[in-house]
Order: sequence, then structure tokens, then C-alpha cells
Amino acid sequence: MIPAEFKDYLEQTFLKNNLSHYLTPKLCEQFYQLSVQMMQTGAVMNLTALRDEKQIITRHFADCLLAAPYLPEGPCRLLDVGSGSGMPALPFALVRPDISVTALDSTAKKTAYIAQAARSLGLSNLQVLTGRAEELGTDPAYRETFDVVCARAVAELRILLEWCIPFLKTGGIFIALKGKNAKEEQKAAENAFSKLSCILAKERNICLYEPNRPDEKIERNIFIIQKMASTDKKYPRRNAQITKKPL
Repeated sequence: MIPAEFKDYLEQTFLKNNLSHYLTPKLCEQFYQLSVQMMQTGAVMNLTALRDEKQIITRHFADCLLAAPYLPEGPCRLLDVGSGSGMPALPFALVRPDISVTALDSTAKKTAYIAQAARSLGLSNLQVLTGRAEELGTDPAYRETFDVVCARAVAELRILLEWCIPFLKTGGIFIALKGKNAKEEQKAAENAFSKLSCILAKERNICLYEPNRPDEKIERNIFIIQKMASTDKKYPRRNAQITKKPL
């Protein structure tokens, strides 16, 4: 049974952020179960800095789902790079049961948590992958095999591009969920766009609203980046090069 306070806040948050179509009884129950798991697991490991259900609803669930409308229609393969607590892999898998979601993180404890959360939520469309993006991006089993790659709160854009673009098929899209410094990151990444044969196809600047903080508008930016040609074999480079000398 979902506590009335949780359900009320979830409904307020989703309505305020134009996400009311996700307020089905089943999804509401699953979001409640996921929030409980996040708080329980977060108490014993560094899963999320948020320790409050209301913040989890807004800063995780709603924040991730703002990007859901940009997922392709119909079945596809999606990779969430640096998934951490399973955001946005878990919300995407919940609201889009028709897509295959892979959550990638270098920390085994985090991928184990995501796998357990997926099982408890009855998600058959989510799997996990433990490893480093710059290493797996050169592996033929994963390189240029995904239709969509996404990343949220992982690194600045020019670094993210080199980690993420090699996983995409030509024509696929990279969805980057960014904060208020997105435009500066975009400008700094112009060379990376060129070197990695991708373009900024669409961008959306929006505000994330919290019902209990009606006067606070949290700026969010969503970049939809399309891969135009196969990635040069020299990318991704070793991580020391990527982070110390970004493209």
C-alpha cells in the first residue's frame, strides 16, 4: 500500500512537471517501491546523497522522466553510462517496457543494486554491465551496437561524448541530461563534436519544479546528439587522456 503522503507528493510533482501520463496505479506503486529501496540501500552505501522521499521523487524520478519524451518510438537498445543509482535506467525501463535498457557503471556494488532493484520491480527489460566506458567502448560486443545512449550527472559534455558516442550505431542518439552550465559545456565541446562525427540535433531548456518549493526553479538542459558516421578507431582513448586532455 502506498502511503497517502507519498502518493500525494508524487502526483503533485508529476502534474507540475507535465508527467501526469505516468501516474498509473502500477507505476505509482513501482515508484514507491523504488524510493524505499533507494533509501534503504543509501543508508548503508554511497548510492545517492538524497535521504528524503520527496527529493527522490523530484530530483531523481521527475528529473529523469523529463527526458523520456525524446526516446525513440518503438523497440530499441539503450545504454545508460555511469548509471550510479540506476538513474535514468530504472525510470526509463519502468515507463518504456518496450525498450531494452542496459545500466553501465564501473562500481560493482552499484550495478548489483540496480540488478536487484530491477528484479524486485519485475523489470525484464533491464540488465546491468560492470566496467569502464572507455574500455567497453572498444569491445566489439558493445561498440556501435546501441540505438540510444544516455548519461546524467556524470561528467562535462566533451568528456561524456568520447565515453558515449563509440557505443552508438550510426544514426543513433545520445541524450545528455545537463544542468545550468550546459551552454558553456556545449561551446567547449565543439571540437569533440567534430572529431566524433556527431551533431547537436535538438536542445531543450526546462525548469524542474518542486511542489514544496514553488518559488525555486531548477534549470535543466537536455541535449539530443545524433551520430552521423562511424567512430574513428582511435576513440575512445585511455581515460587519463580523455580527462586530462579532453577533445
